[in-house]
Amino acid sequence: MDRNVPTNWDAGSTRVPAGSLPETSTGTPAAANGPGQVGRGQVGRGQVGPAQSGPAQSGPAQSGPAQADAASHANAAGAEAVFAESLGDWPAIVFQPNATSVSAGFFTWEMISGEVICEPATYRLHGMPEDTSATMETFLSRVPESDLASVVEAMQQMMASCDTYQIEYRVKADDGTLRSMEARGRVLPDPDGRPARMIGLVMDTTAMRAKRDAEGRRLREGVGRAHRTQEFTAALASASSVEAMIAAARAGMGAYGADSLIMVAVEDGRLNIVASWGLDQATIDALTYVRQGIRTPIADAMAWRSAVYLGSAEALAGDYPHLADIATTSPQRSWVALPVTGSHERVGACLMGFAAPHEFLPEERALLIAASGLLAQSLERARIYESEHGLASELQQGLLPRGTLAAPGVTIATRYQAATSGMEIGGDFYDAIRLKRGRVALVIGDVQGHNLFAASLMGRLRTAVHAYAREGHGPAEVMARANQWLVDLNTDPDRSLFATCCFVALQPATGELAMCRAGHPPPALVTPEAAPRMLDCEGGLPLGIDAKARYATVKSRVPPGAVLVLTTDGLLETDGDDVDYNVRCMLGALENGTKTDLETLADDLLNSPRRPPRHGDDVALLLARLNEHVPPVWSRRRRALAD
Repeated sequence: MDRNVPTNWDAGSTRVPAGSLPETSTGTPAAANGPGQVGRGQVGRGQVGPAQSGPAQSGPAQSGPAQADAASHANAAGAEAVFAESLGDWPAIVFQPNATSVSAGFFTWEMISGEVICEPATYRLHGMPEDTSATMETFLSRVPESDLASVVEAMQQMMASCDTYQIEYRVKADDGTLRSMEARGRVLPDPDGRPARMIGLVMDTTAMRAKRDAEGRRLREGVGRAHRTQEFTAALASASSVEAMIAAARAGMGAYGADSLIMVAVEDGRLNIVASWGLDQATIDALTYVRQGIRTPIADAMAWRSAVYLGSAEALAGDYPHLADIATTSPQRSWVALPVTGSHERVGACLMGFAAPHEFLPEERALLIAASGLLAQSLERARIYESEHGLASELQQGLLPRGTLAAPGVTIATRYQAATSGMEIGGDFYDAIRLKRGRVALVIGDVQGHNLFAASLMGRLRTAVHAYAREGHGPAEVMARANQWLVDLNTDPDRSLFATCCFVALQPATGELAMCRAGHPPPALVTPEAAPRMLDCEGGLPLGIDAKARYATVKSRVPPGAVLVLTTDGLLETDGDDVDYNVRCMLGALENGTKTDLETLADDLLNSPRRPPRHGDDVALLLARLNEHVPPVWSRRRRALAD
């Protein structure tokens, strides 16, 4: 037998290299009543066996077949006698296996000679004839080649001392399958105190191990389902639109095995499909068709307020004959329709489809019912959000200038990108104001807060700045008057708000520019001859804080074709240490600003790879390009008089 098994089983032998066998373990003396216990019993010598150790109630005398031949009985009697004699002055040992009903057999191994004396059951457990005269090498020949090195290493550790042991290993059955075994016992010394004899009990733990593995898989699957349910719940909770809810449902329902979904709700006395995926329109129409006298799974779930489980295509065709074609052609092979209740006791339903026949065990039914409830709540939140956000967006757009902004000598593009939710409304605004002598004022601002009060204040502040500019005041004076107006308005400390603003007065004919800031980010300038840059201008205090605040005007000149970019901090601010990151991103997007269409440039700025702040903010954007060859105002007036 060439299996690299040592023929000398001295306790100190280490000639077999250690292997790797996950199923193999060696035990140490166990605590009383613990798993794998080997302890002291209350029976006399020679009365050692499962009959006294646990519910198995089977000992050496009962381990062979009832009709065993005389040789088998003699072998068994000899094994028991040797085993009892081996105890010497040792107290009796009670073996307590990990299973309550096992196939077991005793053995004694003379470690010096290698001879093994055992019961017939021990031979049968290892797939060997009962009348075999075996050595340990014979038993090891039944161990799979891949496990042998680890088993030998474990045995040598057991042979190194006179102590109790426990080992698990696998053997090859007659049909080629692998069976799990567990051996427990004690190593006894010779008269000189050296390990000489191993006695023990071998048990077939295949069924027990399979049960344990199945329980482990069940627990792991339960943990996995709980984790996926948690992720599914979080995704649905964060969905702020019906589209986002459907995307979250599509990703999360895969954890339950579903590959399609229909959600319906009764609205104004009619059944409406509010969400669906994974099904063609013909199937959706057939499964949601509700008419007097025509049953469908969804209609039954809503009428009975109880789940309808259809575990196969045959079940669908049998319960709903008019849907037999759907049962035949649909890629789904099983379905469940679940009633869902929204606010105000409105009843809807959720139908899920599965790609394979389903048994729908009780545990899975509970999970599906919970999932349908989560879907219903998420859908209702998303629809409320969309309704409120639509109303808020309309209100906010109504407070901004209507239509496309235009002024003589300049081309203007504007954008507004909301980053708020529900009824929250930002306070960002922009404006372009025609002034006397052909000038134009470009204005952008941001009112503190995201609520209806901030939005209403934004509209009033924009009107105030517009009025002060039309009166003919310069940029600094416009800011000073707007600041005083807001300070006078902030009489209630609990409702006081401040605002930032940037005011740029431009003369298109000459390129003259006068700029003033009240705590707002400066404009960016893009010219044909130089790289984009932020204009230098004293910041000043935000409006509404100090009635005595004064503001400075900075004058400059820009060439024809230059582009001015006014924006709010929603495009520029970011979290983290690199506070200028988004500013650099914006300037990078403006590299070809003088050659790019202004509308395209505005979209590029909003889509630039910036880092938005954690809590988000609205973005208002105003771009103005100074047209080339703009005639002076007096020239235009002279031509008008001549005409």
